Amino acid sequence: MAIIRAATEKDIPRILELYKELVTSTTPAERGRTPSLDYYRHIYEQVHAMPGHELIVAEENGEVIGTMVLLIVPNLSHSGLPWAVVENVVTDQRFQRQGIGRLMMEYAIKRAREAGCYKLQLSSSKTREGAHHFYENLGFEASAHGFRRYF
Repeated sequence: MAIIRAATEKDIPRILELYKELVTSTTPAERGRTPSLDYYRHIYEQVHAMPGHELIVAEENGEVIGTMVLLIVPNLSHSGLPWAVVENVVTDQRFQRQGIGRLMMEYAIKRAREAGCYKLQLSSSKTREGAHHFYENLGFEASAHGFRRYF
């Protein structure tokens, strides 16, 4: 059975492998970049030090099989209630449709509720219809028209 836990520095290489399954194209700013493992370790330290920023992994039998980021954001609107965002949700293809993504998302929902958030939001590429059904089955609603600007 999978467990959900905070990522550690030793998980970085595996998380980067999982991101290859998630990211299907690069932005102009990424092209030609090949960051070192030391660079990613530095980024991990920044994430680890930031309050409300959680890098999460799903682990089964000692193997990291999923990951996601949960960010809880302090907020002045909505009576001062924080909000949360989930990003970079990915489950190893070998373990998809086995409840791993659900387990990670249930963790995020629980943490957002515990933090008193008024909403938990995420975005998903328009082409990922399977992911849309997955999120809808968890109670999420397509409620906004999103915009992005890549650099």
